[in-house]
Amino acid sequence: MDYLKKYNLTDQQINDIRNVIIERNIDIDIFEYNEEEIMRILDLFTSIGVNNIYGIMTENPDLFRDTCLSIEKRINNYADKEELARLLNEDAENLRLIGML
Repeated sequence: MDYLKKYNLTDQQINDIRNVIIERNIDIDIFEYNEEEIMRILDLFTSIGVNNIYGIMTENPDLFRDTCLSIEKRINNYADKEELARLLNEDAENLRLIGML
């Protein structure tokens, strides 16, 4: 999962994310062999100004079972992207606002 370093995640944070995935019984292969789709989802978040990637990945790793297109549609339903980014950067639990928790 070294590709996550592109999002300024440390080795420790990547290890923490891996542990959360395992603890929640999520198939780790989603993250290890679906790198392109995971990066598309993360790029979508960063494109609207979200930099709390660690929080999003530890708060709701199940989110990454979904497709980028589906997530994009939900984000697009939120009119103020700047406000959404601020809320997600403040607390990843705010994923509830767009139906992602």
